[in-house]
Amino acid sequence: MSTDLNVNKNEIKRYLGYQGVKEYSPEIEEAIDECLEEMKKVVSPRYVYKRFPIIWLDDGGSHVLEFSGVKIKEGSLTANLRGCTDIVMLAVTLGPEPDRLVKRAGLRQSFKAMVYQATGAAMVEAWCDEINEKIIAEAQEDGLYARPRFSPGYGNFPLETQKDFERILMMHKKIGVSLSESLLMTPTKSVTAVIGLSKEKLPCIKSGCEICLKNDTCEYSRK
Repeated sequence: MSTDLNVNKNEIKRYLGYQGVKEYSPEIEEAIDECLEEMKKVVSPRYVYKRFPIIWLDDGGSHVLEFSGVKIKEGSLTANLRGCTDIVMLAVTLGPEPDRLVKRAGLRQSFKAMVYQATGAAMVEAWCDEINEKIIAEAQEDGLYARPRFSPGYGNFPLETQKDFERILMMHKKIGVSLSESLLMTPTKSVTAVIGLSKEKLPCIKSGCEICLKNDTCEYSRK
């Protein structure tokens, strides 16, 4: 399956760890172009999402939110969703082929395997962005505004919530994504996230790298 996903090559370079580098060797540029074209030919982008009402609770003075039976204590996620009435649970994947490309290249071409890995990471985020835009458009039809997406593992959004995504969205059945005992997704080029929907258009709240507790030390952070 060929895809026309709009992938930012600067994101690929960021995932490769080239922060602040203004000039790259022709070999690096060539490897990125080659891996990107090869990956576009084999990926199988899929997605699933569901929308749920948010219930705001008061737990001894602390704000707790609940959606589809999932409860999240006060913290960065509840701050991101303050004022929201609904929430969208989202899961996307590129399918198993990116992992196979990385594995095959890793046997003899370690650098190319790294480029494949970075390309897949940038591509799945581009795919997530595309579905995010679809959700934003649907929300606008209902007079709602979308907040920045927020993934398990960031801030106070427990990684254990991946189990809820797997169960509620039926990820394995719908898009072929499963979880390991350590809560890692297979295929690895997959993303889960929530997107809050509000009746009011509010200023963008920090998300992604900006909200991560390791933002100051991670070499891949968008600083």
